[in-house]
Amino acid sequence: MTETALPRVLCVDDEPNVLAAMERNLFGDFDVVVAPSGEAGLDAVRWGKPFAVIMSDMRMPGMDGATFLSKVREIAPDSVRVLLTGHADLESSIAAINKGAIFRYLCKPCPKEELVSALNDAVNQHRLICAEKELLATTLTASVQTLTEMLAMVAPWAFQRSAFAQSCVIHAMPELKWPDEWIYTIAASLSQIGCVGIPADVVQADAAQRKLSDEEKKLLQDHPDVGSNLVARIPRLELVAEIIRHQATVAPSDAPITVIRGAHLLRAALELERHASRGRSLSNAWDVLRAVKPPIPEHIIKALADFRSNVAVVRSVHISELLPGWVLEEDIRTSNGLMVLTKGHELTDTAISALQRLLTLHAVKDPIRVRY
Repeated sequence: MTETALPRVLCVDDEPNVLAAMERNLFGDFDVVVAPSGEAGLDAVRWGKPFAVIMSDMRMPGMDGATFLSKVREIAPDSVRVLLTGHADLESSIAAINKGAIFRYLCKPCPKEELVSALNDAVNQHRLICAEKELLATTLTASVQTLTEMLAMVAPWAFQRSAFAQSCVIHAMPELKWPDEWIYTIAASLSQIGCVGIPADVVQADAAQRKLSDEEKKLLQDHPDVGSNLVARIPRLELVAEIIRHQATVAPSDAPITVIRGAHLLRAALELERHASRGRSLSNAWDVLRAVKPPIPEHIIKALADFRSNVAVVRSVHISELLPGWVLEEDIRTSNGLMVLTKGHELTDTAISALQRLLTLHAVKDPIRVRY
């Protein structure tokens, strides 16, 4: 039988005797790590395993507890933050709680029973946060996947564009290291949901840079608002909806940082998609993104600069050999001319299954050309 791991707790204080007492009092209830300063605490958060709870003294030289926990909030937002304070620091501690979203403050000296009880409450709060994230990453993501699969059936070209954007976001995330990655990937996957009512020939004309009528231009310009209004009706996707709304512009300066970041990233991803859809190479992605107006932040350009730069193998393969992540090098149509998937589409498990079903009906040709 596997033992359940103890909750990890980081205790930060500049007094060695206080840290020693915490290790002694909390032993057996928690997996305790101690740090003698705010900087040492940040190193433990950055380079160690995640902590359920991070507790800091208020008065420390160099970096006080409020500043330390504020920085912790940026780099480890899921960790629950607790502040230890003396009575003389009460006013500044309350301000820190309001500013830094601190879960609880405790007055020093804090009896062992009160300390353990408060930390147990903080651990339970951490479990709730993790459970909520798991729900978002499974149930909600599965629902979104159903919507995108419906988009693939109704408007394959729009699905292709959103799938490309999602690939860009997934590629950029390890470099960007933003929290709540699911928000950005879902925003990309639903970014073109407002295009369902736009005829494919309008999109093809836009891709080929042919002149559009005023009505056709309005359809293309309005789709971010249409998509945003649709997504905003889904609980917990309010930030996603705002990212979608600003995919072709810059989000307002007073928007949440998640929306500002996400809008920049999505705009960059869709610019690369437009470039690729016109048959141009992505080997110069850096130059493509630097030419975009309004400017895209440099750190986002850096994160996308090598997107697909190493994709060089192009060959014909049987549908039975297809793998997720491969990219179509030709349009796939049924024997009666119905468009199934467009050139540039990144294959998913769903798309491969659909092609395999069509193949059993002798409705599509085999092999097909892909690149990977």
